[in-house]
Amino acid sequence: MSHASAALRPGHLSVTDDGRSALTRPAVPADHTAVNAMYDRCSPESRFRRYQTARPGLTRAEWLSLTRPDRGVSWITHPAEDPGRIVAATHVFRTATTGNGELAILVEDSWQSVGLGTILVRQALRQAGRLGMASVQVLTHRDNHRMLSICRSFGARIPQTGGPTVDLTLAIAEEAP
Repeated sequence: MSHASAALRPGHLSVTDDGRSALTRPAVPADHTAVNAMYDRCSPESRFRRYQTARPGLTRAEWLSLTRPDRGVSWITHPAEDPGRIVAATHVFRTATTGNGELAILVEDSWQSVGLGTILVRQALRQAGRLGMASVQVLTHRDNHRMLSICRSFGARIPQTGGPTVDLTLAIAEEAP
């Protein structure tokens, strides 16, 4: 079993497949500037695959909305040795449909393909289950092969037809894998 397959709990250390250590903690409004610095380090392609537009960052109002506890839960992840440098933001939101949530994640380019996204999705699914969700939706670009692979590993079926984006459903198991 790789280190990246170990569950990551907010505030706990995780080690990626390439041996880097990262910590995840709840996101707070004061993280806004550091989150936008991460956006600056992400390629336009990464931002486009996440948002379907290469948006440069989040406004203060958007970040405040994302970190409101009544919306769900949000985390930031940083290198263990550099708490001021955010390398990932993860969000699990409640939706208007009872038992359904939405999962959103952005991982800085230099931290992609090392297992961090899988760790964060696993933690998000566990948290979604604790929030009473039976499933979460993931909206991503059809050519976001990393996210599609992660979602497949958690049981999502990728539709073969449709436009440039795909809306995937990840079921929440009693205890997410």
